[in-house]
Amino acid sequence: MKIIAILQFLAFSFAFAMSADTGLAETRQPAVAGAFYSANADELTRTVTQHLQQVDVPEIDGQIIALIVPHAGLVYSGAIAAHSYKLLENSGINKVILCGPSHRYRFEGISIYGPGVDWLTPLGTVKCHNDLCNQMIDHDKMIRVVSDAHTQEHCLEVQLPYLQTVLDDFTIVPAIMGRPDTKTINTLAKALSSVDFDDQTIIVASTDWQHYMSATEGWPYDSAGLECIKALDDNRLEKYLAEEKTQACGGASTVSVIKAAKALGADKVKILKYGDSGDVSGDKSSVVSYIAAVIYKSDDSQAVNPKVEESDLPEKMFVTDDDKAQLLVIARKTIESYLADGTTPTFEVSDNLKQMGAAFVTLNKQGQLRGCIGHTVAIKPLHETVSYCAIQAAVSDPRFPPVTANELDEIHIEISVLTPLQRVASLDEIEVGRDGLMIIKGRYRGLLLPQVATDYGWDRTAFLENTCRKANLFPNAYKEKDTEIYKFQAIIFEE
Repeated sequence: MKIIAILQFLAFSFAFAMSADTGLAETRQPAVAGAFYSANADELTRTVTQHLQQVDVPEIDGQIIALIVPHAGLVYSGAIAAHSYKLLENSGINKVILCGPSHRYRFEGISIYGPGVDWLTPLGTVKCHNDLCNQMIDHDKMIRVVSDAHTQEHCLEVQLPYLQTVLDDFTIVPAIMGRPDTKTINTLAKALSSVDFDDQTIIVASTDWQHYMSATEGWPYDSAGLECIKALDDNRLEKYLAEEKTQACGGASTVSVIKAAKALGADKVKILKYGDSGDVSGDKSSVVSYIAAVIYKSDDSQAVNPKVEESDLPEKMFVTDDDKAQLLVIARKTIESYLADGTTPTFEVSDNLKQMGAAFVTLNKQGQLRGCIGHTVAIKPLHETVSYCAIQAAVSDPRFPPVTANELDEIHIEISVLTPLQRVASLDEIEVGRDGLMIIKGRYRGLLLPQVATDYGWDRTAFLENTCRKANLFPNAYKEKDTEIYKFQAIIFEE
């Protein structure tokens, strides 16, 4: 292996020397080959190809404007990123503007590492699109070439092997954001939307999400960011990042990309995949989260500055009796399998259960709560959501010790399938017995399912106060101006 590494280093050095001798272009050497991904071309090709082959191409009824992808080591985040990059196969895309954060080098403004720079990876050389690079640089004095910002930066580099696999011939514009303030966000957004942008051009936002919390602790932060993306609400995403309601290391540049995409006519978004490093490592106690998404201009869109669209989800999930029975079987068998050997079984399900769905799984033992975990935003097919949340309720609810195999016969499973969250404008809209509540204030948030208020016999005021307590807020915090209140409904069924 050492000999192979030496030979690859010599190959990289030779490529750099050749470019320097001919004066054709400066070569940006790979900074994280052998760390974030394999430095061996054959092995890297196998990894990327395997990730792409595991993805079914989702239907996109329009022109792709932007992708959102993660940028961690490919063993952890690559399978998520592949859900976005799969869309580019046979797409005709030949210009990619890559946007991400600076992890290692502090500077002000935005750096474009081009024109006249070739980016080298084990799979070959990627050239910059010199005209687009110059258009970005000429747009504003805050945009310039800061080569040190790119030398050790990984967030754009790890995208290249996927692009080199799905696209035949393409050029890039590599953009790194320095200080992530509002002025820089707006400058990048305006520059992105002002360059020559055609149907062969896309923008890529590179970001990971919450870092090093448990999957259970981190989910509220990720779900807040997902809500913003699903609504194409760049302003709320920027606000949530500033208030630490969500966490994303490339959050600011992602805000810029959403702003630019909307200015370019994008009016729809699809969350293609959500996951975290624990899906690979098996350790959910400290994870980094990842999202793959596509932002696009629908075929019937005439908007230049489109209004914020609501979720494509129906107002109510229609779950048949057979679906309910199967979801309960999925929840129980998933827990049994995970506790037995750490595996998650697969299931053949109805088309209805393949729809994206949000749900909670509640475990009770001898009439007492034993665990409850859920997703408030639909980011997975409903059957996958139930499977995932069943495991999390069993082993990751921080209020309880993990469920053991010996307890399973005493565990009673209840599932709540949720409608999308609806912002409450007036407290009169809340109907006890019908609605569940989520309350958000700053970085604090709490959620109670509809059945909780009924079980305790609360009226509307008591329900609001107890949801505040769940969020670790004072009981009357729901009255404060900066508190956000959301309602939702649920289809509830149990064993």
